[in-house]
Amino acid sequence: MKMKKIIRTILAVVMVMCMLAACGGNKASSSGSTASADGPTIGVIIWSTDDGLGADAKTALDTVAADLGVNLIYRTGSFDADSQTTDIENLISAGAEGILICPIVDASNDEYLKTCEDADIPMQLMFRNIVDQDAYDYCMASDQFAGYVSEDEQSAAVAMVDKLLEEGCTTFGLVDRESGNAVIDRRQTGYKEYLDEKNITYYETITTNTATATEMVDATDQLLAANPDIDGIILSSGSNGAIDAIITDLEGKDIKLTSFDTPADIKAGFEGGNLCMLTTGAQIDPVYAMINLYNKMNDAPKADTPTELDSNYIYMTSVEDAQNYEKCFSEFNTYTADEVKELVDMDLDAFKTEMKNYSLEMVSEKMK
Repeated sequence: MKMKKIIRTILAVVMVMCMLAACGGNKASSSGSTASADGPTIGVIIWSTDDGLGADAKTALDTVAADLGVNLIYRTGSFDADSQTTDIENLISAGAEGILICPIVDASNDEYLKTCEDADIPMQLMFRNIVDQDAYDYCMASDQFAGYVSEDEQSAAVAMVDKLLEEGCTTFGLVDRESGNAVIDRRQTGYKEYLDEKNITYYETITTNTATATEMVDATDQLLAANPDIDGIILSSGSNGAIDAIITDLEGKDIKLTSFDTPADIKAGFEGGNLCMLTTGAQIDPVYAMINLYNKMNDAPKADTPTELDSNYIYMTSVEDAQNYEKCFSEFNTYTADEVKELVDMDLDAFKTEMKNYSLEMVSEKMK
């Protein structure tokens, strides 16, 4: 290990100890640290660790980090490029030797990476690919870019439309976000193209990427008031409590809902009768991303060039699915500590094959 990495590690350990002392050892702090061992320190930038998906992602990351002896420092709540750049700078100052980030602004990925390059540390994307061509070209040519992991958003969007059609819906309401987020853009493009292809009537409301749950409900109510024939809704992003709030708002209405992301109480969501499909289970994405970054940080990358990896979604369509999901994912049960180490040792082809095997059925079978 280079001398500056040794210094960073010492600084990171000191900072983690100080932060834990100040917080009473609370590991669940949305911007705090998870101390594991004397191993490397990774800075994690994610929208939240309090909503359904964010909390599940943190649980998974913390478990795997402990298996690998990795220290994690979290930063949450930044929703623009300048703030996320500041997060990176602060994490580097705190001793991060690698950055694992869910970028909010696709076109700024090259700027995030330049900050890491200046510090001579690698960066890995989770939950995102790179749509902006200039940013993509820059990142894929960089020695400090480990790669990205993202889900098949467009196929998921088509499946959600098909589920609403199966439920008898004829007129769709799209609760969308403003453009600029690579993942959400792919979701929205996917179902709008499919709706156009099938000549299905739909109406759209567009919210900001920073809209609160209350603002999302207001936008949904206004959409329904203006278009009372809507009988099916697609929510392209249910993060930060939006999905929970909209499920509650639809109670008693003859409207079906499909959504990305995870409510706090999945079973109750389906029991209400409006929710008919969730596209979720993406908490495995940051695990695969962190392992890829871990390999890069330990001079054992899975490829000579940045990796472009696809991760599966899990679809839930019933109370039974929700019960099975909560049983399997209330804690991180996807991989044992030994299996985590096997993931690290896999070559790229084996790693990709393992990622393709991820499913609710796979995790359920492992728990028997």
